[in-house]
Amino acid sequence: MSVLRSVSLIILAGPLCAALPRLSALTGSGQKTIDASRRVTQAPAADFETLKAKADEAREADQIAEAVTLYEQLVKIRPGWAEGWWYVGTLHYDSDQYAPAAAAFSRYVTLERGNGQGWAMLGLCEFRMAQFASSREHLVKARSLGLGGNEELARVVRYHQAVLLTRARQFEMAQALLNGFAVEHRESAAVLDALGLAVLRIPASLESLSAEKREMVRQFGKAAFLAGERRVPEARALYDAAEARYRDQPNVAYAYGVWLMMQKEPEHAMSFFRKELQREPAHVPAMLQIAFHAIDSGNFEEAKAHALKAAELEPENFTAHYALGRIYLESNAIPQAVTELEKSARLAPDAASVQFVLAKAYARANRPADAARARAEFRRLDAIDKKRRGEATGEESASGRPVP
Repeated sequence: MSVLRSVSLIILAGPLCAALPRLSALTGSGQKTIDASRRVTQAPAADFETLKAKADEAREADQIAEAVTLYEQLVKIRPGWAEGWWYVGTLHYDSDQYAPAAAAFSRYVTLERGNGQGWAMLGLCEFRMAQFASSREHLVKARSLGLGGNEELARVVRYHQAVLLTRARQFEMAQALLNGFAVEHRESAAVLDALGLAVLRIPASLESLSAEKREMVRQFGKAAFLAGERRVPEARALYDAAEARYRDQPNVAYAYGVWLMMQKEPEHAMSFFRKELQREPAHVPAMLQIAFHAIDSGNFEEAKAHALKAAELEPENFTAHYALGRIYLESNAIPQAVTELEKSARLAPDAASVQFVLAKAYARANRPADAARARAEFRRLDAIDKKRRGEATGEESASGRPVP
């Protein structure tokens, strides 16, 4: 048992997963943050150490069943021994026993709440058990706490978080996470497929699709990956071929339009967003792309028509209310602008750009205290966003817009 079949999970093909070790080797014992005094709490030292030596020997000899039995005895003797729970979890995980692994990691993070690796492993167990909501929550927590410099595990967590975001229809966020693999030149079949699903806005597993659709997903994923690597001529050729071959499929015109926007070809992109709307008149992301371009062009009536329709179709879509807020602000309808932007901020409290424009609206409404508060919140959120992307902070970032 040997290799980290389970953490390599779905992503292991190509350079991303070359020669991954067993889970316990990949993540270590998780004990960097374990206080030594808590590892061996309150039990007859001689008996405990003798049993621990046997457990360690069995684990190192790949005698998994015996090692699990011994470590489970040890944590019964000392329930506060975090390292023991870690080994119980990793051994079960490497044996594809995800329910007992999850139970062990749950005990581990109760003892070591600040250990991101523990939360990561709990989230990965839950992913394998199809407990997607809790998996997503715990993977987010793991990344926020940090993974102790373990880049291999960090990539595994990032991949699974992106898959979960796609299933939750947060396609742009998923694509942003997956684009990191392109920046790092870590191509694999699974990353390409996950990227293709996000680009084409398909909130389903690849296995549920027909062979033809799987091929389409792979082609768009590869095109997006090339774009992320900044191999623009190759990406353009593949996007052109994919659009020509699959142009009647949902979201193909939209995906091609987004690519054109990335290449700073907005007028050309608008024609594809309009094609998507012809195919699907209720396609909210296409409406919002057109609305934002109209805002940037000063065509506020067209922008308002599309943004209002988007908000009507998806009242909880923060981007639609953000667009309306910008339109009203530019049209000097300040009370309406404040209302829409406040609604957008409630729906997306982590969106820095919303706070930036809301601060402007408050200032125009002669509400200086609220404007100052929104500016401070923008700076806080902007710093977080820039840190994630490895950029310097600064208000110029808010000239962009939330992606619909």
